Amino acid sequence: MSSVNYTVEDLKPRILQNIEDLEYKAAYKFCKKALELEPKNATVLEMMGQVELELGYYESARKHLLESIQLEPNAGYSKYMYLGQMSVAKDAIEAFQKGVDLMVIERNKLPADSEDSKVIASKISSALCSMTELYLTDLCFEPEAEQKCEEYTKHALEVDPNNSEVYQTLASVRLSQQRQDEARQALTTAMELWIHKDLGDPAIPIYESRLNLVKLLLEVGMFDHAFTVLENLQKENEEVVDLWYLYGWTYYCLGDEDDRSPEDKTTLWADARDCLETAVRVK
Repeated sequence: MSSVNYTVEDLKPRILQNIEDLEYKAAYKFCKKALELEPKNATVLEMMGQVELELGYYESARKHLLESIQLEPNAGYSKYMYLGQMSVAKDAIEAFQKGVDLMVIERNKLPADSEDSKVIASKISSALCSMTELYLTDLCFEPEAEQKCEEYTKHALEVDPNNSEVYQTLASVRLSQQRQDEARQALTTAMELWIHKDLGDPAIPIYESRLNLVKLLLEVGMFDHAFTVLENLQKENEEVVDLWYLYGWTYYCLGDEDDRSPEDKTTLWADARDCLETAVRVK
């Protein structure tokens, strides 16, 4: 079947299926065909931007997302989320905020206890976490940084109190404020929301997020909790350099405690060395 026989409506489901299957190169080809037919189709421009972002074509992805936004600025929150990921500082905040505003409007149209409402609530809270992280990093010297962190995390907790990412982000905020006890409490809550769930449960954060959780747990001295998360990660995928580095760092921190006997220190530091050597091999 030649490309001239396709309509954009024919191509859209093919693009979506390829995206779902992570077949981004195939999706890219279908997007190109669709844009040849309708170069001002906002939905296809957004799809193309998403696909190009996944393929690493960042300049072109930004161009297509901005075109989609220009055509339909008040429809479709996802394009603002993608643009936020690609932007920095205040530009990223602006993109995320517009996406959040659109998601709130969409959520308000749904029954409060519906699954669709819960999905959007999770996306809103995650976007607010991303905005908080920006004020903890790129924008940390802005005069409103602490106020914004408090505002965003409070809103995220109100929208989705069962999102572990929110408590993990809150812990980062509390650590930046040197409120370690509250950071520990937030990290404990974050873990409790998923640690006993079966592998594959959607409540379980992505692998990278759990690695970051371990770093926070180590920062506040919650070594047993760190081992629990690391063991969980190891069962899922043990061929990850950071996993073994963090294992090694956890053993080292335990051996560095003042109340350890010389024998314990020697054993723990030997374990740390073994883990770090594994990290080198995995790499």
